Amino acid sequence: MISLYVPGRGPLHRMPAGVKLGGFAVLAIAVSFLPASWWAAAGLLALPPVVFAVAGLGWRLLARDARLLVILLAFLVVTQLIFLEPVQAATNTARVLSLVLLAQAVTRTTPVEGVIGAAEALFGPLRWFGVRPDRIGLALALTLAAVGQLGLSIRQVREAQRSRGVRTGAWAWAVPVLVLSLKHAGDVGDALVARGQS
Repeated sequence: MISLYVPGRGPLHRMPAGVKLGGFAVLAIAVSFLPASWWAAAGLLALPPVVFAVAGLGWRLLARDARLLVILLAFLVVTQLIFLEPVQAATNTARVLSLVLLAQAVTRTTPVEGVIGAAEALFGPLRWFGVRPDRIGLALALTLAAVGQLGLSIRQVREAQRSRGVRTGAWAWAVPVLVLSLKHAGDVGDALVARGQS
């Protein structure tokens, strides 16, 4: 299984996984109820740079993660402007960008084992009802890593196309990325079967 964890000694690295996941969940709920305004959009966009800086992940990593989301964000803005006012479209887009980048910060500062361990501790009492906390943790870890892995695939494809001098349209990377994503999903499935998590 591919992990997006980046070793470090920052405060976010030292924070327990359960605290980070709980904080992210609370923040995601709070952001969803935030009223639409230009100030709210600006505040949401300012949050990821602060978190990345405190975590010691660096501006370059943040810029790379954000750049991979440009096409998605453009699609969100265009489709929302058809039905919503500009301030609402901007706030909604800022919500998505902020939460995705904050999820990246959690994933990059938390080993997969830490996420699974936090889920086991949180959902442990539910074992009496047949719930498997280890599977919940694994599903959560895979979900947090999915966006980063997709971005990694896009970057690999685009760099390969540029290195070969291939000039294609804006969406020429879609099919190769789909193939890489399916291959990655197959690899993850094989790893889960090998570890008895299927």
